[in-house]
Amino acid sequence: MKKIIVFSIISAMIIGSFGLAMAQTKNSIRQEFEAKRTEAKNLMESKKEEFKNKVEAKREEAKSRIEAKKAELKGKLTKIKDERKKQIVERVYNQINELNERRLDHFSAVLEKLEKVLDRISNRAAKAEVNGRDISAVKTAITEATNSIALSRTAIQNQVGKVYTPVINTENTLKTDIGKIRQALHSDLAGVQETVKIAREAVRKAATTLAQIPKFDELEVATSTTATTTQPAQ
Repeated sequence: MKKIIVFSIISAMIIGSFGLAMAQTKNSIRQEFEAKRTEAKNLMESKKEEFKNKVEAKREEAKSRIEAKKAELKGKLTKIKDERKKQIVERVYNQINELNERRLDHFSAVLEKLEKVLDRISNRAAKAEVNGRDISAVKTAITEATNSIALSRTAIQNQVGKVYTPVINTENTLKTDIGKIRQALHSDLAGVQETVKIAREAVRKAATTLAQIPKFDELEVATSTTATTTQPAQ
């Protein structure tokens, strides 16, 4: 009888120790996940703020240059006799430079959405890693996507500073002169758009790579937030 009691006590102690060890392990996993999540979020916010500040600074510079070029354009248009044609040139000048700003705002918004999706992918990948999964391929894909987003933002920053002003030759060549800056803007924006497309595909690849980890979506780590989906923005 005494042996049974002793055995029961020892078993209870072993089970208790095992339970304590498991609780400590889970707590360690949770802390590790939260630390990685916080670090990644802070880095993302820092880069986003830096990007916005740079773009805003360049935009203000561009606005000053646009106004200066507008005054310069008015002077060049004095040799054009047709007032209606003068007004058309000035209107097109404004429209082209405004279009550049609108499209860059759109591209910036797309990149911000992609970055949020990538953040969710990173969170899911971190959960898989602390649960013992091999996420080396996902890490590589996330790094590639992060770099693609950074390159696209650099392209946007460079484009923000551009001002499109027609070279006025004669009244007969006005249409051609205006057409040149239209084409220049189209070509430049197409280049920026291509970088955004590459960034989108890189994020999609990261999501696809994560999805290849067996049952990754079933892995959970107790956190203060609710997990979200990992589908890239369109």
